[in-house]
Amino acid sequence: MEPELLKILKEHISEQARPQGRQYSLPVIMFLSIIAILMGAKNPIEVYKWMKANAKRKEIKKLLGVEFIRIPGRSRLYDFFEIVDKDEL
Repeated sequence: MEPELLKILKEHISEQARPQGRQYSLPVIMFLSIIAILMGAKNPIEVYKWMKANAKRKEIKKLLGVEFIRIPGRSRLYDFFEIVDKDEL
């Protein structure tokens, strides 16, 4: 069962990247970012480090209902935060 927050993010966060070039799911990245912040990450570098250390854990993948999570690089993570409409979020 998909977490309610992830459902909300999928419904309300628009992705500006073309589907053909999209390698990451923006709602999943935002969901993981929120978890990282709740776990104590205070800036994008700490969010990235938390994702790198935890996103591939079986509990996280089970929570998201996925077999594989591709983590963006640090600079791509910054790009994610730039393309999100802050008012939507």
